[in-house]
Amino acid sequence: MDVFQAMSEMRAMRRIKPDPVDPDLIRDLIRYATHAPTGGNSQDWLFIVVTDEELRREIGGYYRKAVDHYLCEMNMEPLPHQKRDAWERLLRAVRWQGNNLAQIPLLVFPSLDRRGLSEEVRANPYLTKMSGSQIYPATQNLLLACRARGLGATLTTLHMLYEKEINALLNLPDGVETYAMIPIGYPIGRFGPTARLPVEDKIIWQCWED
Repeated sequence: MDVFQAMSEMRAMRRIKPDPVDPDLIRDLIRYATHAPTGGNSQDWLFIVVTDEELRREIGGYYRKAVDHYLCEMNMEPLPHQKRDAWERLLRAVRWQGNNLAQIPLLVFPSLDRRGLSEEVRANPYLTKMSGSQIYPATQNLLLACRARGLGATLTTLHMLYEKEINALLNLPDGVETYAMIPIGYPIGRFGPTARLPVEDKIIWQCWED
């Protein structure tokens, strides 16, 4: 698939069929993710792949509670650019994912392994701010690879509301942190072009002006 088509059609696909994803295809998706750049070519990412049904069910229990919080406390009205019917469709899709996470066959947690760094360095706020540059390009590669292979996927960070509990389920050692959760599988809905605000509304030429 043309990369520009994949980017323009990479919708957040939350409704996913329970059909399993072939392990070799999963490896290919992760391989494409690891072609992303990292600072100093450190490649200190890890991709925690969860296919076990019981583990998905346990993670899903916490995720459902995170979705409840999100819908009740964090996303209560449409944003200025959102039409109400589109916003309500979004909420229904988020709710579906929260209620059905256990049936989605594949969860991937893009993570960073910082065990080689001292506690002092890991606590540095500048490192915290820069961490996204180390993991999110690979995460975007993963999402684009999913679209190119006909798989639905969504980047969510709501699991972080129960980060300690989910880290314990994943048996993560100190120094390994997840930065997203991506449920993946064959979509129930259809791919299509994404709707975005005009690009000129999002460009500032040269510098900020009042």
